[in-house]
Amino acid sequence: MRSRHYPVIARQGLWLLLPLVGAALYAVSFYGGLLSIPVWLAAALIAFLFRDPQRHIPAKPLGLVAPVDGCIVSIQEEHDPWLKRQACCLRLKGSITGSYAVRSPMEGKLVKQWYAVPNGDTVSRFVLATWIQSDEGDDIVLVVRPRVAWLRLRSDIVPGERTGQGMRFCFSPFGVEVEVWMPANTHIEVVPEKRVQAGSDIIGILNHGS
Repeated sequence: MRSRHYPVIARQGLWLLLPLVGAALYAVSFYGGLLSIPVWLAAALIAFLFRDPQRHIPAKPLGLVAPVDGCIVSIQEEHDPWLKRQACCLRLKGSITGSYAVRSPMEGKLVKQWYAVPNGDTVSRFVLATWIQSDEGDDIVLVVRPRVAWLRLRSDIVPGERTGQGMRFCFSPFGVEVEVWMPANTHIEVVPEKRVQAGSDIIGILNHGS
């Protein structure tokens, strides 16, 4: 299993941050501190937007944690186009000012990934959909759509590898829209319009009862 620990500033933001820091230091050296202030402010903004903070993962083995910082949009039972079953679909809208890290809702093995929507949906073709299966045989599909239409996401974890509950899964600059397809009998712990924090807040509990 890959490490849960990542740099405080995601590597996706370093190519923006480092040139700004260099420009600010140059401005300080040759033009004085006052003229460097706007550049320092821009660097601080990039550091804030691309932060990747550590999160406290709740100790609930059957719990599903929120994959992103954001707001619950809807919760409804639908036909799962990925695994061809009836499932509970929970939709979230990622916050523009929250952490851009996407986290795994549960511990398990990555079975398969898709980079296109089934049935040839070209409007939403840039997606990252991942089938995760727990050791108990529970299947969920995490679908991530970047807000920036042309951005193609890359997963930090590939099929065959294991992921941990709340582990960093991928990083999507400037926010995402997310779907979590869960077994239909999952006990949902949130309601629409509730704000959640990735990796820390429980959105559902898998039902292993009779």
